[in-house]
Amino acid sequence: MLTKEQQLKWIKEGRGQGFLSKYKPFLTVKDNKSLNNRSSRVYGYKTGRTHHLFSDLELAVFLILDRNIFIKDIREQMPLNLKETEDLARTFSLYHPMKNGIAQTLVSTFFIVSEATNAPPVYVIRAISHTELENLNILESLELERRYWQKENIPWYLVTEKDIPLTVVDNIKWLYPANYSESKNHTPDKINFYYQQFIRNSHLSLIELSKYIDIQYSLEPGESLLEIRELIAQRYFVFDINISYRKITCGNIKLSEQDSWEVICNASNQ
Repeated sequence: MLTKEQQLKWIKEGRGQGFLSKYKPFLTVKDNKSLNNRSSRVYGYKTGRTHHLFSDLELAVFLILDRNIFIKDIREQMPLNLKETEDLARTFSLYHPMKNGIAQTLVSTFFIVSEATNAPPVYVIRAISHTELENLNILESLELERRYWQKENIPWYLVTEKDIPLTVVDNIKWLYPANYSESKNHTPDKINFYYQQFIRNSHLSLIELSKYIDIQYSLEPGESLLEIRELIAQRYFVFDINISYRKITCGNIKLSEQDSWEVICNASNQ
């Protein structure tokens, strides 16, 4: 439970304000003692700061957002103006979250800034387990949250675990640690080397190819797989993210469409 004074203090401290690395979430893992062990603190490559996530679902949504090249900022645990939500609750006779008679600040899971042509420039996501939708009070507080953002002319979307493809999340979790590796020697020659390997061994799985390369070139076990993972994570190569990296074949891996790598395609055909 947050006292009225604590909520006002956090707002005055700048929580829920700022952008990219300067943004401060209203709630952090440390603040919320009622959370279970599914909470996590995860570094965001897009924002350059640590994000505070309160469930596996929130983590899954965050990883998908952080991987999306069109999304420019992710602000989690975004607070809604308490006075405005109380006014809306009275106007529409909706339940407002209370604890021991004290109104609690509503918090949206993610506030997103996007440059995608087929998406609004800003929008809000509320991530919640589908089992919680059976609770009438929760349903009314969600409607309150929706009306709040509607008043701000900002699209609001509800996401449950049923909306998250597990294979996509698994792939992103595999790629995530390699997004910005310390390795800086991904030269055109190295990229072209793996590109040729993918073409010549299109029938092999990614795991099979990496074992073959490690043996043929006297590399440490797993060394080539690590390099391939880094190249895919950093978008030099792409594959259908809906297919598990454990099942894709080399023929499924394509050279990125980045203009800077077109020369590699041309060279390989000569």
